[in-house]
Amino acid sequence: MTFTDDFFRSSANGLQYHALNRRFLRGLFDLTLSRLGISINEASALREGGTVDVERLMDRLRLPTTPTGWASACNADLMAVLGAHGMPTFGPDCLVIGWGLPPSLQQYIDHSGASYIDLEIDPIRFAAHLHLCARTNDPVIAEALQSCRVDEEEIWNHASAIKSYFARHGAPSLFAPQLRVGVFFGQSLIDLSLISQGRAMLPSDVIAPLKQLAESVDLLVIKPHPYEPALHHLAAITRAIPNLAWTRENTYALLSANNLHFAAGLSSSVLTEAGYFMKPAKPLIQPDRNNVAALPASCSPWISVGPDIASMAVMAAICGDGTPSRLASWPTATIDWAFSSRWGLDTHNEGLRQLPPIQVGCSYSFATHAPSAAWLTHGWHEPEPWGTWSDKEQACIAIPLPQDIGAGTHAIDVRIEGHVYQGHARSASVRAFFDGKEVPAILKTSDGRISFLFSRTLDDQHDNRPLVIQFAIDDRQRPCDQGESTDSRHLGFGLTALCVSTHKEEEEVLLAA
Repeated sequence: MTFTDDFFRSSANGLQYHALNRRFLRGLFDLTLSRLGISINEASALREGGTVDVERLMDRLRLPTTPTGWASACNADLMAVLGAHGMPTFGPDCLVIGWGLPPSLQQYIDHSGASYIDLEIDPIRFAAHLHLCARTNDPVIAEALQSCRVDEEEIWNHASAIKSYFARHGAPSLFAPQLRVGVFFGQSLIDLSLISQGRAMLPSDVIAPLKQLAESVDLLVIKPHPYEPALHHLAAITRAIPNLAWTRENTYALLSANNLHFAAGLSSSVLTEAGYFMKPAKPLIQPDRNNVAALPASCSPWISVGPDIASMAVMAAICGDGTPSRLASWPTATIDWAFSSRWGLDTHNEGLRQLPPIQVGCSYSFATHAPSAAWLTHGWHEPEPWGTWSDKEQACIAIPLPQDIGAGTHAIDVRIEGHVYQGHARSASVRAFFDGKEVPAILKTSDGRISFLFSRTLDDQHDNRPLVIQFAIDDRQRPCDQGESTDSRHLGFGLTALCVSTHKEEEEVLLAA
C-alpha cells in the first residue's frame, strides 16, 4: 500500500506544499491496514522529505519549475519518466491511496497495472459533518466504496434545514427583492480544479461567457473565496462588466436567497452545492481532473463516502482479505476533528443584510452605528466614529434606490467624500468606478481628502439596479509599520460621507458652496 499526493505541487515548482493531507490519509488508514497485515510506504517530493526529485523530473519532461510547469505536469505523460529520479514504480499487487491526484498520476498508476483510490474533501460542505469523495480505477474497489456511500437524502435534508434557518435569519433576498441576481463564486488561485487543458485558468479567461450571464440578470455579484486574500485576479471582471457588485455574505445565505437566478464560477465546489438549493449552476471551465478524456478509461465517477472508508470491513473488502464484512460504527466527526475546521453553516450568522434605500437629497455617514454602514457590502473594516476604512484592494458599496425615484427624474448625481491613508514615505491611492468606468476625482488635497462626483441616468421604465460604486485601492499601509500605533490593519481609503441628489439639487449645493 502506497500513500501519495500530487508531489509535483511542491516548493520545487514554486508552490506551497500541503504534506498534512497525505499524512492525514496515512493516519486514517494506518491501524486498519496494520491489522490486515498490509505493508505501507509513502511517495513524496524530495524537498518535502521523500525520494521524488521533482526538479529533475520537470527537466526530463521539458517543463519549467514554475506554477505554469506544474499545471502542464497535471496532464503530462509520466510513463516517459517511469522509475526515474525517485519516481515511484507500481505493480498489479499494489494499491495507491492518494490525495488530489492529477490526471497524469492517475494515468501513470493505471498504466503500471496498479489500482488507486483518489480522495479529497467532498464538495458538499454544508452537511452536519465533512465527508470525503473517492474515485478508483478498479471496479471491485468501486463496489466496495458503495457500502460507505453517503446517503444523498441526508444532503437534501441538510439543505432544507439551512434554508429554514435563513428564512428566520436575515433578509430573504440579496440587496433588494425586485432584483434578479447571479453570483460568481471565486476560488483559491492555486487549485487543481482550475487546471484545464494543462493551464491554470483565471476569471479573465472567461469574461465573454460571464458577460453573457451578467446580461441575463440585473446584477452580477462577486463572492470571493473566503480563504483567498488576493483579489487582483478578479479585477478584470470588474472593468469588463458594468452591472457588477461584490458581497461578503455567507455562501449558504446566498444560495438560499429568493432572487438568486444562478450560481456561476470557474469550477467552484459551490456549483455542486447549488443544485441542492435548486439553483442553476453555471461552470465556466471544464477541469482536466473531471474530464473523462484525460482520465483512465476505467476511472469511476466520484463517490461521496464517510470516514468509514477506513474501517476494517471496507478495507478488507477492498484488499480481498476475506474478513467478515460487519460494518461497525465510525465517529462521524472524524474529518472535522482532523481538519480542525468546519465548512458550511455558521449558526451565529445573521443571514443576508437588509439594505435600507437611500433618500434623495440626504447626506449619509459611514460612522459607527450608522444604518448606511449596511451598504458596505465588501472590502471594509468595521466602522469607526469618523467613518470606515477600506480593508482590501477592492471595496464596494451597494445602495438600493427608492422604487419611485424614476418618477419625474431623468438623472441623479452622487457625491462621495473621504480621505486616503498618508504614510511617511508615500500615501495610499484610490480610484472609484461606476458602471465599469472610472469616476474622476473632483477634489484632492494635500492632507489626503478626496471627493468623487458622477451622474447616473434613469430610464423611463425605472432602473431596478441599486447604486453600486467600486473602489480600487493601491499602496495600502499599516500604521504599525509607520510607527504610529500598534494597528496592524491595512488601511487605504477612508469613506466618510455620500449624498445622492437630482441634478438641480446638486447645482444648488455647488452654488451655495
